[in-house]
Amino acid sequence: MKLSVALDEEETKRFQEIKEHFGVKANRSVIELLISHERDRIWRSRMRKVFLPKETYAKVEKAAEKRGQTIYEYVDEITSDLLKQTPEELK
Repeated sequence: MKLSVALDEEETKRFQEIKEHFGVKANRSVIELLISHERDRIWRSRMRKVFLPKETYAKVEKAAEKRGQTIYEYVDEITSDLLKQTPEELK
């Protein structure tokens, strides 16, 4: 597959930041890293399941849709935020 892409100035800046962050020199390597990262994220989302009562699941699903997220992304965000809080903040 041949891929040809033209990036605007902002996208080029972001692309260069990714290149520097990963320490790669070839543009192809950046594309390979990003594809691999996204594929892994999709695979992980398929493997994790959220077990909630039907009523709760429906509410969470609606909240996620309003935010433009999947239920898994939404629950992951909520739980990540909760895990960052100290026990005192949770009270």
